Amino acid sequence: MLGIIELGIQYRLWRSQASKGKKSPRSGPATPLAKMASKLNEESISLESVMAEFKLSNTTLRRMMSHMSDNMDRGLESGLERSTIAMLPSFVPELPNGKERGKFVAMDLGGTNLRVMLMELEPGEPMRTKQFNTRMPNAAMHGTGEKLFDYIAKALCDFLIERELADECLPVGFTFSYPCDQTGLRSATLLRWTKGVTATGCVGEDVVQLLEDAIKRDGRVKVNIVALINDTVGTMVAAAYEAGGHCDIGVIIGTGTNASYMESSKKIVHGLANATEDYNHKSMIIDTEWGGFGDNGEADYIFTRYDKIVDSKSDHPGVNSLDKLIAGMCMGELVRLVLERLCENKVLFNGQGSKMLRTRNTFPTKYISEILHDDCGVYSNTRQIMDELGIEGATFSDMLLLREVCVVVSRRSANLAAAAIACVLNRVRRPNMLVAIDGSTYKYHPFFNHWVCEKIRELLDPGLDFKIVQTGDGSGRGAALIAAIVSRVKREEEKRLKDLEIQRQKAAEAEERRLLEIEKEKEEAEERARKISEMMRYQIERGAEESYQRHE
Repeated sequence: MLGIIELGIQYRLWRSQASKGKKSPRSGPATPLAKMASKLNEESISLESVMAEFKLSNTTLRRMMSHMSDNMDRGLESGLERSTIAMLPSFVPELPNGKERGKFVAMDLGGTNLRVMLMELEPGEPMRTKQFNTRMPNAAMHGTGEKLFDYIAKALCDFLIERELADECLPVGFTFSYPCDQTGLRSATLLRWTKGVTATGCVGEDVVQLLEDAIKRDGRVKVNIVALINDTVGTMVAAAYEAGGHCDIGVIIGTGTNASYMESSKKIVHGLANATEDYNHKSMIIDTEWGGFGDNGEADYIFTRYDKIVDSKSDHPGVNSLDKLIAGMCMGELVRLVLERLCENKVLFNGQGSKMLRTRNTFPTKYISEILHDDCGVYSNTRQIMDELGIEGATFSDMLLLREVCVVVSRRSANLAAAAIACVLNRVRRPNMLVAIDGSTYKYHPFFNHWVCEKIRELLDPGLDFKIVQTGDGSGRGAALIAAIVSRVKREEEKRLKDLEIQRQKAAEAEERRLLEIEKEKEEAEERARKISEMMRYQIERGAEESYQRHE
């Protein structure tokens, strides 16, 4: 592809020079033709160097995997004190087993969207759902925390009142897709905002309490918030429901990126040490928060100059480094910065570009998917996007180069995502592992799935195998399913305790019967002994009397 693009650049520049009527002397190093050749060579090197920054070898990716795995171990042991990967406990002990039943509500707050869902479950029957979606207004995302949670509570109350469920006190699972220090299934402190949210007065506060306070202020419905979860945990649970109770990793690649997997409770040292409730299960789903990998500079070798520019101008510089390399929040801006540099070096758009192209955040990530969906030779999406950016006079080689930049930048993201997934798969080490992935970036990019699968196979340890499934609305359905799991586990625990109490009663009754039987046997034995004693005494007395009579 690069060779074709460079030929196009050379042809364009040759035509540009020719149109100006410049004549070429026959010889001499300082001729216009020699200068043009030198310029072309410089542009070719510039183009190659720009593209080369985004190409990572498998050796580099394996180095990243090793550093990630080490951070995960330290995160489980000590949390963020010694790691940039928090490895947060979810307190979700199980995946769905098909025995869940009832009505459950899900709330899904992630990125810029809010979803409210009603789910009805009955074993052996298809899941039934009704939902409401809305985009979070800027005033809620960037105002006070009270305003944000009041908006969420209003959406929930409106949804339930419309369906005449205001007074049923339904169980609610709340998917909250931001880093939290979770100390219980329904207790979590917000560590920091991500994905562009900056609402004040929330960091350091219990998220469930904030929501319950907002619902109380609204005052129109009665609900029971039974679980707060991360979207990756919800994705994993939702995929497991579809796969008959089996899923090894849940992954989000959308506005941000994250992953969850099932871990042995024995290894979750830091998370369980700070828990506010007893946890008596063998396993737990871990919310890795792998988006923070690299925040201490341990992964500088995978950053380009463009990544560093994006980070420095972001809402949270130096935070969520891997998020900014993989997810959709920054991918479009990375492409724009590359295009701007190529323009400045007159490699693209004859150095003209447009004011909009030089303006921050004017190249959304959706442009990448739209450009790569174009049919070769037509490029209707690409032409429309260039019109929206105010770019005029673009040539065919410009469109080829624009497409190539989108390929190289987004493929780098796919390769980093694949390395992160392979790192977790190498830790799980189960046969035929299932990876569930949700998120707009993964879903709408035409090649992302293929690139991720291809690279995982290159990086996975020998003897291991995997399958990727894409989930639809995993975080929404997952929240309702976790509410269902909590209700089922509670019901099963109540049944277990009831059965245990019955067993104790039966055991007590059996013991009482045993003691009564022992007492009865003792009384009977004593009675027999008394009778034997009396008989023996009678016989002795009778014998003595008979002996006396004989002597007389």
